[in-house]
Amino acid sequence: MPSVRAPRLVLLAGVLAGVANTALFPLRNPEQVGLATDVYYHAARAAVAGADFYAVTPVGDASFVYPPAVVLAFVPHAALGDPLFAYALQTLLNLAALAALAVVVVRAADRAVRGSTARSGHGLASLDRVLLAAAVFLVGPVGVNLVMGQVNPLLALGLAGGAVLLERDRDAAAGAAFGLVALVKLFPTLVGVWLVRRRAWRAIAAATAVGVGGVLVGLLAFGPGASVAYVTETLAGETGVASFAGGPDPTAPYVTIRRQLAALAPGLPSSWLLPVGALVLAPVVAGVNRAAADYTSRLVALQGTLLATLLLLPLEPFYAVLLLFPLLPLLYALDDGWPRRLLLAGALLLVVPVTWPTVTTATAVLPAGAAGVLRDAATGLFSFVLPPTVGSWLALAGCLLYQHRAARANGFA
Repeated sequence: MPSVRAPRLVLLAGVLAGVANTALFPLRNPEQVGLATDVYYHAARAAVAGADFYAVTPVGDASFVYPPAVVLAFVPHAALGDPLFAYALQTLLNLAALAALAVVVVRAADRAVRGSTARSGHGLASLDRVLLAAAVFLVGPVGVNLVMGQVNPLLALGLAGGAVLLERDRDAAAGAAFGLVALVKLFPTLVGVWLVRRRAWRAIAAATAVGVGGVLVGLLAFGPGASVAYVTETLAGETGVASFAGGPDPTAPYVTIRRQLAALAPGLPSSWLLPVGALVLAPVVAGVNRAAADYTSRLVALQGTLLATLLLLPLEPFYAVLLLFPLLPLLYALDDGWPRRLLLAGALLLVVPVTWPTVTTATAVLPAGAAGVLRDAATGLFSFVLPPTVGSWLALAGCLLYQHRAARANGFA
């Protein structure tokens, strides 16, 4: 029977580090407290007033970056009449989503464990259930989302719920869940690769219908101008983030393959970063989707697809909340061996993300000489790769190796 010690240690480390990070994050970054919800609130207020909600910047240069139809979801926030009340509402929604996600994560891990021949049908122990649930609420990426009032916990539940619905042969409902998530953030559209591998055509049709419906709602509610502004200005601006025109910045928080491309090919035009990154990651996505014959293989395929998606785009470590399902169940689902070891190591670096602020905080209590040496070392390393990026690649390697072995076992070598 595979040891549960390593998953427990990873989860415990994630929870302890997450509690500390969540406490320190608002102290180090007071301007980030409620920032995302403030944007939602003021954008919705502008939309109700008939103003340009993409032009609203309540704090610094933070602005609304979602398709026009999505602003309608935040009208209840605006109706509360106060950003603080809106933040309270968003926090309640996020906590409810995390509670549901914790249930999904624990049940998925228990199902995978019971289905493993190495475990003789035994389910999760109570301690493992508690650790999994605690991780969903308390790891660092989750805490940052809660402090900022982000919608990512809701989207994480949408992705997990879609996967669960697909397993229950409720393809249309699964597709609708995936479609709603992709309508908000757009990049989860790449989960469509996993749906194609599953031959979930009804789910794909439902997701497409939701996406098209969202575009039509935006056009009807706000006219073509808002949609044009979203595509030509907002979306174009988002894809240009983390271009590293002046060379990789060790203090930039972006966990993306763009950092490595900028370091290895400094003359590469910024407009090429996305297609070149997609070219590099395409065979990886194909590899992690090789096998889908059993429950664990399907979870591994989804995990690899999500990891590649987050690596392709200029996203920050707190987006790892979107990986909690199926990452956490897979810590228990895989049998002992290199795929599991790689996944555990990758998960540790993802749920305990080390970035430049971590280094500055950790070295602040050291003597000046030692602090300078460590910061210089971090500068060199972080210019090329951040620890969460290493974690993503380690987890991807575990997924690839697992799927390679699963495909050979099923005669697809």
